[in-house]
Parts: sequence; C-alpha cells; structure tokens
Amino acid sequence: MPPVISRRTLYTARTALWITCGWVAAALLVHWIVRRVPTHLARELAAAATGAVMGLGSAWFELRLLPRLVRSLAMGGLLLVRTFFYVTLCAVAIHAVTMPLLGLAEHGGVLGYFRSGQYRDFVGGGRFVLALVILTLVSFVINVVRQLNRMLGPGTLMNLLLGRYHRPVAEDRIFMFLDLTDSTAIAERLGPLRFNDFKNDFFHDIAEPVLETRGQIYQYVGDEAVVTWTVDRGLRQGNCLRCVFLVSERIHERRARYLERYGIVPAFKAGLHGGPVVTAEIGDIKKDIVHSGDTVNTAARVEAQCRPLERRVLVSDALLRWCPVPPDLELEDMGERELRGKAEALRLYSLRARP
Repeated sequence: MPPVISRRTLYTARTALWITCGWVAAALLVHWIVRRVPTHLARELAAAATGAVMGLGSAWFELRLLPRLVRSLAMGGLLLVRTFFYVTLCAVAIHAVTMPLLGLAEHGGVLGYFRSGQYRDFVGGGRFVLALVILTLVSFVINVVRQLNRMLGPGTLMNLLLGRYHRPVAEDRIFMFLDLTDSTAIAERLGPLRFNDFKNDFFHDIAEPVLETRGQIYQYVGDEAVVTWTVDRGLRQGNCLRCVFLVSERIHERRARYLERYGIVPAFKAGLHGGPVVTAEIGDIKKDIVHSGDTVNTAARVEAQCRPLERRVLVSDALLRWCPVPPDLELEDMGERELRGKAEALRLYSLRARP
C-alpha cells in the first residue's frame, strides 16, 4: 500500500511552493532592475535559481523556525528578526548561487565570476547594495503585511482595504465555538498569570489547524475561541469538522510541554453550526469586521450542550445537511434539544474519530 501523505504535509508543501514562487519572481524582478549588461538565458536561470534558494530558505524560516519565536518576541522584534534574516539570506544566496552559476556559464569555472571585472563592478559600482536595498524594502513591506494579516486574521486586512464589507453583506458562514474545559478550576490551580500563559499557549496551538483548514479565528471571548469559515472553504473536504481533531492532534503533540510547564494538558469542547449572517465593518478608531445574526448565537448554544450531554464535539443537523462527514469521522445522533433562546428544538449530533 503506498504511503499516505498527511494533510498537514500537503499544507506545508503548498505554502512552501507559494513562498518559493514569490521569491523566484522577486529575484527575476531585481535582476531586470539592477543589470547593466545584456541579459541572456544563463543570467535569467541564475536569477531564478537564486530566487528558488531564497524561497526554500524563507519557507524553512517561516514554517519551521519562526513559529518557535512567535511566543517569545513582540511584533517589533519579529519584524526586525525577519528583516535581518532576509537581508542575510539574500546576500548569501547571491554569492553562493548567482556568482558560481555565472562563473560556470561565462568564465569557465565556479570561481571565475569572482575574479572578473564584472564582479568588482557589481560590488564596487553599487549594484549589489542596490539589489540588497530593493530586496530589503520588499521583504520589510511583505513582513509588515504578513504580520498585520496574521494579527488581524487571514483575509481581514485585504477585506478592509478592498471595502468588501464596507456596507453590510448577507452571507452564509460556519461557526465553531471552542471552549477550554474546567477553565475555572485550572485558573484557581495555576493562578491568574500562569493561567493566562496556559490559555495563550492553547490559543497559539490551535492557530495552525485553523489555518490548515482555511478557517479564521473570529474572536477570543475569555477562555473561548470562535472560529469561522466561509461556506465553500468550510465544506471543502469537511474542513470545519476536521479542524477540531487537528487541534486535538496538535495538543497531543505538545502534551509533554504542557505537563512540564503547567502540570496539566488542556482539554476542550466544541460546538459547530452554520447558516446566514450579516457581515459588516464597524467602528472608526478601532475598525473590525463582525458577523451578527441568529447563526452565531445558535453555535454558542450548541457548544453549551456539550456539558449536559457529556460529549466533546457537537454539530447541528443544519450544518450536516451541507457538510459531508469525512470517512475517518463518525456521528452519534443525540436527538432534538431545546436550546436557550430558541423557539424550536434543534437536532444535534456528536462527532468523534473512528476507532
């Protein structure tokens, strides 16, 4: 039986590919801006190869190294670390990739370009500095946008810039309320400061599963995170249903770390529901995009049924009419339940992984 590639691996590979393609395009652009000699295929290929190396280095930094630094650095610190890394990466890639390839293509050896007058003109004439300045400015702008996008939530910054919700829009969305279990008891045990760290670690750990399933963390309410999907993204491959179990996997991977730091591993319960909402920008000095309507309230009521029904994940019948259940998950019919504030009972299902 051929090996099965995990969804996380596919997500990582897809993200790395996009980053690498972006750097290839940036390297070609810089090459066309700073060149002072006629270009030819070898130079184009050298620029593309340099961009590919910078892209792979960037992907490793963004996907592997940076997540370990996010919790220990402020936004300004992250911006400085990112900018320094990319300046260094660009300088090294130009000398380790571009120059040897041009030496082979134009001067008969790997070190040929370094001994040529073209190299002295490139460095002494200011083109090398110009290339670094351009790449530094580009990386700085990209890093600011990336951090703002991550801080506001993927897609929020673009929606604000484009004014997508400048006027209220009626749309269908999926919501998941994800709540820490026994948070009051944990807070008493850890104290307010350590509990805040515990909660923040948990919220950090749910971020990647949410991104992987194309969702967005809408807001944090106390010890609860509210996640939302557009219908097309949430239904694709059962993303909204799989997200809960990807969070469980991530917490299990971090189990030893939680036990070492806090002596306890977080547990959670979740409720999912979907339906129509009104989405609009609100505020002036603090602008945000909010979703309002009965769907949001009902999703919160579904999550509240987890405790009396003694189930970890509950899904409304209304959502399951839309969403196909992935084959590795199974449902248990919990019957119709009276929800606070709802005139009609709603049929709920418990969701769990197949044994």
